Amino acid sequence: MTSEIKKEIAKLYETPMPSTRSGALYNAFSYPTKISAEAIALFIASHTEPGSTILDVFAGSGSTGLAAKLCDKPTDKMIEMAAKLGLEPKWGPRTAVLYELSVLGSLVSEVMCNPPCPIEFTKVAEDMLNKAEYMAGWIWECEDINGELGELRHAIWSEVLECSECGSHITYWDAAVRNEPLELAKSFSCQSCLKTIQIDKCNRQVEEFFDSLLQRKITRRKRVLAQVYGATKGKNWQRPPISSDYKLLKTIGKMPLGEDVPIEEIEWGDLHRAGYHQGITHLHHFYSQRNFFAFNTLWSLLPQYPESLQLPLKMLLLSYNSSHSTLMSRVVVKKNQKDLVLTGSQSGVLYISALPVEKNIFRGIKKKIGSLQRAFHQVWGSSSNVKVHNKSSEKLDLQDKSIDYVFTDPPFGDYIPYAEINQINECWLHERTVRQSEVIISQGQGKGLPEYEHMMSTVFKEISRVMKQDALATVVFHSASSSVWRALTNSYLSSGLAVKKTSILDKVQSSFKQNVSNVSVKGDPIILLSKPRGNHASNYQLYTAEKIISELLDSALNFKSSEEVKPERLYSRYIALSLQNGLNVSIDASEFYKYVAKKINENN
Repeated sequence: MTSEIKKEIAKLYETPMPSTRSGALYNAFSYPTKISAEAIALFIASHTEPGSTILDVFAGSGSTGLAAKLCDKPTDKMIEMAAKLGLEPKWGPRTAVLYELSVLGSLVSEVMCNPPCPIEFTKVAEDMLNKAEYMAGWIWECEDINGELGELRHAIWSEVLECSECGSHITYWDAAVRNEPLELAKSFSCQSCLKTIQIDKCNRQVEEFFDSLLQRKITRRKRVLAQVYGATKGKNWQRPPISSDYKLLKTIGKMPLGEDVPIEEIEWGDLHRAGYHQGITHLHHFYSQRNFFAFNTLWSLLPQYPESLQLPLKMLLLSYNSSHSTLMSRVVVKKNQKDLVLTGSQSGVLYISALPVEKNIFRGIKKKIGSLQRAFHQVWGSSSNVKVHNKSSEKLDLQDKSIDYVFTDPPFGDYIPYAEINQINECWLHERTVRQSEVIISQGQGKGLPEYEHMMSTVFKEISRVMKQDALATVVFHSASSSVWRALTNSYLSSGLAVKKTSILDKVQSSFKQNVSNVSVKGDPIILLSKPRGNHASNYQLYTAEKIISELLDSALNFKSSEEVKPERLYSRYIALSLQNGLNVSIDASEFYKYVAKKINENN
């Protein structure tokens, strides 16, 4: 490795690397904890020369493979970012080898990194949608407020509450939704007992329902149509449900679904909640009857198209499915908005809100076609080669010392149960991720910290085996738990790898899981690993945890950016400095925040 490359690497780790959560490639497919391909490309092009072989052992939806493609087709944004950071990347084609256990992640990686011709894909996708609209477009028909025939945009459904005092029923919509100003109230005045009732004290009404696919009665939470949003001749409108809505829903409920309709049982684990998941035992329970019929109509058309395009078409449908087609789609209240804002499912969970949304799938897929066309076009024609392996990384089919650089983003302990989440899409594929091989802390899978550390150690030993002697590995990791950090540290140390440098990946927009976690961490620490030459012990133990925290607090006020003085960012820097100086991460984020607050009070 030349001194010039070493200089580039040093620059790369001097300041937090921005990683935006936007753009055609990022938005093509929603996948938890994803890192922008543009940011990864800067790491690859700064660490390696054109022609190098890159490895990602936890590839997710293929961002590292896309990054390798972008090294050959850098965007203006990437070139601008490199200049801003003072980098001189070596642009040009690379070879990327991706290992991903997830069936869904591997499918997305394969399609995104080896995309079809964007023009041919668009033509076929639009034809598929036109056929679906001809077959089932009538399911979206609805009358507007003047009685004219329009098209459904979306409908909001509502759970039904039981008053905690008198047992009378009221929809969550009527109890909670307030206008002027718009809000979701936490209490309501019961019209039966005339008392003020706290919504979180109310039980949800359940109902018996005959499931025609399972051919038996099931008990589920009762949900009723609350508000209908449509469009007539390009003009949007909304209204409460009317008799024609119920008549249409009744007709849809009697429609045959075909012989190949998926009747797939949900494999529940850590994400099951006895409340809002009541009655949800199979895939179709995550959908309204209309949307399950609509999505199944689209899926049934796939065999009509060339085999080379069936995988991209599947990805098109699945890119919309779990985020927008199911009852996990929802509405939220946003400041200065006069109406509820439509959004998709919450990333990293299987949450169904009290106001689930039934979207017009055909409308959504139509927009998604253009989104994927733009993403495919961005990497189409790149000379970089990407090979995707749908396998565990505990045994790599690679020769010793064959990899020039590793970039990977391992599972963060118990942070997200990917296999459990991905099954909403994988059920349509009739193939699911093998959970026994999932590197995760999971009560549902019977895997604790020791099992997680053992599996991670096995993977890092394989990484070390296939790395060339002068190769480097960049690892992005996120956890608020010191024990998870120690498991990671033990894993790479046991494989013979040592920390060379550390930094922070600055995700411009934090994920849902980071926003709702009881204790969050701002920015994901980045660890640069190498095969040590000689004894590195002399570089360690120059710091103690207390000295690191003290220096961080002393320097915090000198930071120009307000983000740098937040406790969450300071914790990320504490982790980075601890690892770089050979120290165990000995403090959880919650303990760290209390310690910082105490020291600040002592100094005031």
